[in-house]
Amino acid sequence: MEKKKKQNIADINISKSKIFLTETPERTRELGEKFAKKLKKGDIVFLKGELGSGKTTFTQGIARAFGNKGFARSSSFVLVSEYNADKCSLYHLDLYRLNPASVWDLGIEEYLFSGNIAVVEWADRLVGAQNDNTWSVEIESFGDKRKIKIEKRK
Repeated sequence: MEKKKKQNIADINISKSKIFLTETPERTRELGEKFAKKLKKGDIVFLKGELGSGKTTFTQGIARAFGNKGFARSSSFVLVSEYNADKCSLYHLDLYRLNPASVWDLGIEEYLFSGNIAVVEWADRLVGAQNDNTWSVEIESFGDKRKIKIEKRK
């Protein structure tokens, strides 16, 4: 009987829509880092998932791919964290504490449509920002495991 080779995240081709399983926070970060290679200036990433599902961990991988030497933290108490990268800025927005009616009153369009990259946690609170540069990342947690669906929106 031939042993089935375990799929390596580095070998995965992220295209229009894919589902991934990660078993550790580090593997979730690695997937975020791999995904970041698909991003270009002007992209908006909508992160969806329950509290503690791994949205910030995934974002840590994205930030790492853009050269962030520090540790991306949840921005729940700060609306926006900015990470300067070599080619553009990466904005990490966390809308957890906001209600959908007040999101646009804060001027976040300056981050979303700046020509840089915006990663938005709790994106369900942000209505009307989808365009051709939008990605949807949905994360479900099952104990330590994560099911991550990545989809390019059109």
